Amino acid sequence: MTGTAPPGRLPSLTTLRFLFASAVVWYHVSYVSGIFDGALQERLLIGEPLAAGAVSGFFVLSGFVLTWTHTPGGSVRAFWRRRWWRIVPGHLLAWTATVLFFAVTTATVPLEVPPPHGAGAAVASLFLVQSWVPDADVYTAFNAPAWSVSCEVFFYALFPALVVAVRRIPVDRLRRTWAALAVVIAGLPLVATLVPGPVLYDWLPINEYSLWFIYVFPPVRLPEFALGIVTARLLQTSAWPPVGRLPVLACLGVFLAALPLLPPQYVLASAAAPALAAVIAKTALADIEGRSVRLRRPGPVALGEASYALYLLHWPLLMTVRHILGPDHGLPPWAGLALVLAVIALSVGLSLPVHRCVERPLIRRCARRRPEAATARDTPTAPGTPRNPEVV
Repeated sequence: MTGTAPPGRLPSLTTLRFLFASAVVWYHVSYVSGIFDGALQERLLIGEPLAAGAVSGFFVLSGFVLTWTHTPGGSVRAFWRRRWWRIVPGHLLAWTATVLFFAVTTATVPLEVPPPHGAGAAVASLFLVQSWVPDADVYTAFNAPAWSVSCEVFFYALFPALVVAVRRIPVDRLRRTWAALAVVIAGLPLVATLVPGPVLYDWLPINEYSLWFIYVFPPVRLPEFALGIVTARLLQTSAWPPVGRLPVLACLGVFLAALPLLPPQYVLASAAAPALAAVIAKTALADIEGRSVRLRRPGPVALGEASYALYLLHWPLLMTVRHILGPDHGLPPWAGLALVLAVIALSVGLSLPVHRCVERPLIRRCARRRPEAATARDTPTAPGTPRNPEVV
């Protein structure tokens, strides 16, 4: 690649989305469901850093893919329209399902803390602004995983300006920009330790406002999205350094090993984002150079395309199973594991038809620019560019 390479399809990144979504779904179903007994459930907390890291990977991947498929000079309004049709239908479907569930049941919410699930929280979650409210009863109300979609809406609003700003950075300064973002990301958990607030849960060593600040507050998660943008530009300009697989895995391993020694804010923070950005870059390079095989197979790619539906719809399904089980389920560990796997399989099975029958038709029918709206000033699409890329 020289200069700015024309974008092309990166199917392995689509598969990577499924892996990130799977980490979140596994943690939610295995721990939040309350299927296992207390001692075993506590051991499952080991999956919390992986799930939190997966969310961070979503944010980095989102910035990367949007930048990779971005056409300079394109219509900002058309970009926002495509984003609207990409995220809103699935969100409305999952939001409706959870609102109906809490309207007709008396089930408690995850971790046995019954928030009000009132009209204000419903409206905030409907319009995807819940992450701006420093109240766990709001940003976890109804379809709890949608708090990250609330962050994505903020990122999408800023992306047209961010990508223009990053494109103006000279190539020889892109690496320094990437490093500066990595330093900011690593330092934000320390800032979060200074945020005072009330106790949220007895077992959680982070107060409510500190947790909201480091994990949910959209501006604090923005550097991860920006890191994805800069990572994509480094690849487009052939400025990405030749980093091997072992150093990347070693960095992730050192971070996970050091977590017990770090402030608890690091468990839920985005400190692993630089290493995840390197993983995303290496995965993209494998596609570009034709070295990727397993991740670009049709089956995994299809799962990746449905990962947004999986991410949103597994929660109402989980709440339904939790309600059916009741507080005194009395399942042995082997039966609990079988039920966890069954719920995950049902979630995946539900996400595929929702993507194919709801998301994909709406994107094809509504997200494209109408022919009469096209103007002569539009920049032609480069060869190999997907017209309606499936992005995070």
